[in-house]
Amino acid sequence: MKAEVTLKTSKPWSQIFQDEKLKRTLLDEILPDYIRARRWFAGKASSIKQLEFDFVLPVTIGRGISYLVVLEVIFEESFVHHYFLTLGFWTDENNPPKEGSVIHTLGVKGKTGWLVEAIYRPEFLEFLFNQLKSGKNIKMPNGDLTFDRGSILRKDKETGAEAKLLDVDQSNTSVIFNNKYFLKLFRRLFRDPNPDVEMVHFLTEKNNFTHAPKYAGSISWVREGAYDLSLGLMQEKLENEGNAWEWLLKNVHRFFEKLHERNADVSKIQEIPLFKPIKISKISNKLVDLANYDTLKGISRLARRTAEMHISLSSDMTNTNFNPVYFNGDFTVWLKNRLIYQFDQRYNLLERNMHVLEGKTKDYAEEFMRSKPKIINEILGFSETKLTSRRIRIHGDYHLGQILVNNDDFYILDFEGEPESTIRDRKVKQSPLKDVAGLFRSFHYAVYANIFDEKAGWTMSEEDLFIAGEKYWQCLVSVFMDTYLKLAFENQLSIGYKKEIDYLLRYNLLEKAIYELGYELQARPQMAVIPLQGIMQLLK
Repeated sequence: MKAEVTLKTSKPWSQIFQDEKLKRTLLDEILPDYIRARRWFAGKASSIKQLEFDFVLPVTIGRGISYLVVLEVIFEESFVHHYFLTLGFWTDENNPPKEGSVIHTLGVKGKTGWLVEAIYRPEFLEFLFNQLKSGKNIKMPNGDLTFDRGSILRKDKETGAEAKLLDVDQSNTSVIFNNKYFLKLFRRLFRDPNPDVEMVHFLTEKNNFTHAPKYAGSISWVREGAYDLSLGLMQEKLENEGNAWEWLLKNVHRFFEKLHERNADVSKIQEIPLFKPIKISKISNKLVDLANYDTLKGISRLARRTAEMHISLSSDMTNTNFNPVYFNGDFTVWLKNRLIYQFDQRYNLLERNMHVLEGKTKDYAEEFMRSKPKIINEILGFSETKLTSRRIRIHGDYHLGQILVNNDDFYILDFEGEPESTIRDRKVKQSPLKDVAGLFRSFHYAVYANIFDEKAGWTMSEEDLFIAGEKYWQCLVSVFMDTYLKLAFENQLSIGYKKEIDYLLRYNLLEKAIYELGYELQARPQMAVIPLQGIMQLLK
């Protein structure tokens, strides 16, 4: 039975946005509650002041109309977000809409139903696919809705669109078409092309990089004399066995199991200096056995794919969006300001959360707070005058969760950049070693997630677990470095030499650990022990 309909209009659905009273009710009462409840809404910590429709585009699908909407959200704190909605009117009481799709009950010219997100309707998804397949744009009064078609979609002769909406709570909305294509609809929009669209197009359409899903198409709102808005990106769908985080977590667990099974003396495990490149053949048989030869080969292969990505991203000397550039004073000022702001925010967050921390987490938190002057000195000590390498466009949010595993190989995803960063900051060219540091932090997480896993039942002392974990982590890092540096130097990827490489890796490891600290304190405070431990280790 349908709930009481409190939102009504005498206008037909095709003219609903001509009803000014209904529009204001939507903007003032209905949509604020709806978007606050969505995971993709990035303003949960702020207060909404006002909502407005930036554009409303009616599209005819079959015999009905749906609306593509860009919603402008103005916050009390004087900043603005834009969000993408798809609106439809559902009237079939015998087949009610999915709960997550319903915005509100609605009466339209005497007919009752639901105002819903149109993406839950198969005919709407088919419309999007057919527009991408045809590459035909839609003219609008204030620009064009463009449907760019990639090379793999141009070659696809299959007709029809079997669509499956992934009903997963995430920061974007995803659809699989014909079990071949993966469409990501961006919910939060930016006043510039989305970096995911730019990077995937550049890597796979322009440079034939084979270890990211190929570009199939994109949807944008394009206006003359104004910024473009990226609404969606479609890529090939890759078969996979899960992501690299799950893969490494399982292998790290096996390492600790072997230690316990053999009652190993951790002091006798080979220790490899951090960042020293080492071939697997030069590692002691005991450590290779504990770490697993296939795991180390996998790390080497991951290093190869990472280096190939960076080599490809540095390959165009004429495209100003991607050409390599040197470090300079402007970058240094930007970097220091950004990191000091981020550090201060984390420090204050930690102060407010001290009362919920306990054990090792609290010990590291107190040490972190005592080390404030030293950390600030580390951040402000950055100087471009020491650096001869170049900066390029990088992945920017590179960790094991962004990498798929398939047939013992790796495929890189999600080039949107750090969620906290502005769209401009995500496109700032940086050292490719920042991506490498992101992976090394991810390796570190996999090690300590196992150490602090209470369900694992480790009987070894915490000190021995730490010693063994650090030696294992340093082994993974060294195997990665051997392959990565070899390929980088062979292909003239400008990352400097040993002293500069070590310096940039340490600086970026500190930056990544500070970034992680904010996430953990807000999502799962006790797990803040992992980035805190990483920060203190770097300082020592």
